[in-house]
Amino acid sequence: MKRQGYSLRFRLLQSAALTLILFLGLTGIVLDQAFRQSAWQNVESTLTAQVYGLIAVADQQGELLYLPEAVQEPGFNRLGSGLFGLLLDSQGRELWRSQSAVVIDYSRLVDEIESATLGEPVFTHSKVPDVFVLSYKVLWQLGPQQSSEYTFVVLRNPDAYEDEVTSFRGSLWFWLAVVVIGLTVVQWLVMRWGLSPLSRLADELRSLESREGSLLTGDYPTEIEGVTRNLNLLITAERAQREKYRTTLADLAHSLKTPLSILSNTTTRLSDQQEETAQLITDQVHRMNDLVSYQLERAVTSASQIARQAVPVSACAKRLEQALSKVYQAEQVDLSMVVGDETFYGDERDLMELLGNLLDNACKYGNGTVRLTVFGGEALLLIVEDDGPGIPKERHGLIMERGTRLDSDTPGQGIGLAVVSEIVARYGGDVAIDDAELGGAKFTVTLPL
Repeated sequence: MKRQGYSLRFRLLQSAALTLILFLGLTGIVLDQAFRQSAWQNVESTLTAQVYGLIAVADQQGELLYLPEAVQEPGFNRLGSGLFGLLLDSQGRELWRSQSAVVIDYSRLVDEIESATLGEPVFTHSKVPDVFVLSYKVLWQLGPQQSSEYTFVVLRNPDAYEDEVTSFRGSLWFWLAVVVIGLTVVQWLVMRWGLSPLSRLADELRSLESREGSLLTGDYPTEIEGVTRNLNLLITAERAQREKYRTTLADLAHSLKTPLSILSNTTTRLSDQQEETAQLITDQVHRMNDLVSYQLERAVTSASQIARQAVPVSACAKRLEQALSKVYQAEQVDLSMVVGDETFYGDERDLMELLGNLLDNACKYGNGTVRLTVFGGEALLLIVEDDGPGIPKERHGLIMERGTRLDSDTPGQGIGLAVVSEIVARYGGDVAIDDAELGGAKFTVTLPL
């Protein structure tokens, strides 16, 4: 199945954007984790320094340690500061708490506090309650022969830490998004510049349709030079072949003129009894002359040069009915036509060729019944049906190709339907093949008005 058209620039831009998003996304995750770890270590360092500050102001009174009610760190002296200090003896009994910790209940932090090892700070984050805990167990020398263990504990509310991490994360992802958008725009501009030779090549190819004898002459990058060179060879070969066709058709037309003239002159000398035969031969000679001229014009005329005239469909259908009734007189074909005052806008010879091929095929391959129906309106619909064996659905596309035939027993070259397809395409129309109510094939030609 043929793919729908797609943009190379869009594919490249999409790939670059996805790569940027993936790379910067991973970078953002790494930076976020690094900042979170750094902030964690900063909290640990701060609480360690504050523990050392408490140890520095601790004083011995008898066999116990003493800490002043107010210490140097302001957070310990203010309610609601989120910073709390505790001093516990070796039995876990409280000896001192900071003014900020007057109402704090640390009973659920016993495991965190008791996890401290002698001479080494232990930093943890308790989820219930949500608080940072740093406990530091020391061995205090009370006398020459006496020492005791004490645990200094500092607690800190994690709100400031979470706010800092959240703020950094928001800024990080915002600026990474800005970078992605900015780099995507830059990539688009770079790709537009880099792919501009392809756009120029497409424009030059389109311009060749209206410039006979010209070739691709633009200055293109090395990567495209091979393509342009081969295209020029193809264009040259195609024009040579088209010129050969024109010459051959012109020679054919010239060769036919003499025998046609002889036939035309001979009919004028026939007797009155043979007047009907003479008229028939004269009509067909004129028809042959018209066909030669028509085919010559088709060989050199593009769709944009079609002479569009109002042609009554009924008149053309009547002429074809008379001609086909004589051709298939022996087969006794029942050719019915449902034609009103519909009008075809174009070359009358195109309509004759189109309908003639469709009706001739229907008469040739049908079993004796052929019907032509014409509808007008927003588009002109020409429907030709027969009662023959029909056309298999898998052969619908193939049958319209030049040289293709389904019935090798019936005389023909497989050109008629290809001519129909070419004419319809020149007018921007469409040909549909279906099963007819009569039992055979149904051809529906839609021509825009």
